[in-house]
Amino acid sequence: MTRAHGGPSRRTVLLSLALAAPVVAAGCGGSAGEHSASAAAPPADSGRDTTIMIIRHGEKPSSGDPGFDEAGKQDKKSLTRQGWERSRALPRLFAHTVNTAGVEGAAGVAGTAGTAGTAGVDAAGTAGAAGTAASAEAADRASAERTGTAGAGAAAGASGPSGTSNRPAAASAGLPRPATLYAAADLGPHAGAHRMRQTVTPLGEALHVRVNTEFAEGSEKELAAAALSAASPVLICWEHSRIPPIVDALGAAQVAGVPEEWPDRFDLVWVFTRRSGRWTFRSVPQHLLPGDA
Repeated sequence: MTRAHGGPSRRTVLLSLALAAPVVAAGCGGSAGEHSASAAAPPADSGRDTTIMIIRHGEKPSSGDPGFDEAGKQDKKSLTRQGWERSRALPRLFAHTVNTAGVEGAAGVAGTAGTAGTAGVDAAGTAGAAGTAASAEAADRASAERTGTAGAGAAAGASGPSGTSNRPAAASAGLPRPATLYAAADLGPHAGAHRMRQTVTPLGEALHVRVNTEFAEGSEKELAAAALSAASPVLICWEHSRIPPIVDALGAAQVAGVPEEWPDRFDLVWVFTRRSGRWTFRSVPQHLLPGDA
């Protein structure tokens, strides 16, 4: 057969294909290796052991029961008198590993936005931190006299806001001392109410832990991701209607016992514990104020 002038010979074509084959094979092998490495990369949430606790903010305004800001001025976005009492009592529930937790926790509340701010709320009718501490000491002395164990009352917790002992069974409940605190943002373009920050500010001061208000309501997925990688135990204070999305983002919504919605209560702690990749759940009553179930 006569070969056309200028066209490649059959031998030349075969030689070119033979030389190109290893290059193509190497290229395919490199792509497969990159894909395999990507698939093996660990996810952002590595599944490490952690404990994440969630609470609802303290009591909110309703008809005839207004809210007050730190200066004692009426504010519909702030806690009510009872909400402020719960806020100041919260350190007794989580700071129980500190000696005389009731007294020290109450004393730490004095800085809930400054002494003047606390005084303003007191003027609105809420018991002051100093009064709570004094009631705690009196209740502890009475308890020590009855039981003969000095200081047992102080270690168990302070008295309720009315001066009567209402100690939480923190030790038996096994609630750990938070290392990380989150509350919904109340400043900026996506800010919500102040109640979440107000509720855990005294606890943060008692524990010397900064309250993180970086995440706003509606950013529950981002909040959950941050909580899973934060120093454990973690405590989140949030708007109750937005708590289920947090649970879902944690991957714990299908755990046995988890309610679909937060009940109409302010006195609960939801505790989610992950060990070896498995979540468990329990709901712990606070037993901080008279009327708590």
